[in-house]
Amino acid sequence: MRKITVIFPKLYRNGLFTVLAASWTTGIIFFILSRYITVPGDFGPEKHPWQYPVLQIHGAAAFFMMMAFGSIIATHIPMTWKLQRLRKLGLTMAAAIGLQIVSAYFLYYLANEDWRAWVANSHAALGVSLPLLLASHIVVGRRSRRTKPPK
Repeated sequence: MRKITVIFPKLYRNGLFTVLAASWTTGIIFFILSRYITVPGDFGPEKHPWQYPVLQIHGAAAFFMMMAFGSIIATHIPMTWKLQRLRKLGLTMAAAIGLQIVSAYFLYYLANEDWRAWVANSHAALGVSLPLLLASHIVVGRRSRRTKPPK
């Protein structure tokens, strides 16, 4: 497989989009199941039985996203930093993904009930916006590649 540079190899790009779609979809499903859907149980309303398996899939997809992010930090970012284009949008992407990682850690390991709802809602809101942010990064990057020759 070719290494990642300014343009991602097709196999890696497709894998990244697949993992992002899995993480995004399961995150939304988990949020809906945890907030809005209950099932009748023997002792009153209970959490939906799919909630935990969906969270497990979301966690697995997040691990793959972290591995992909690590390779992006090691390859794509240093190569594109030299081009001096899309720095603000790229830094915004990197910061958003970093915040997702930190907020997920807080949700999983630091279960302070006072902060939990705020962190969970922030994690969900930022997570829902990530595909839009990534699409903006890609579209603006492709347009800038056509208009400015690399230095």
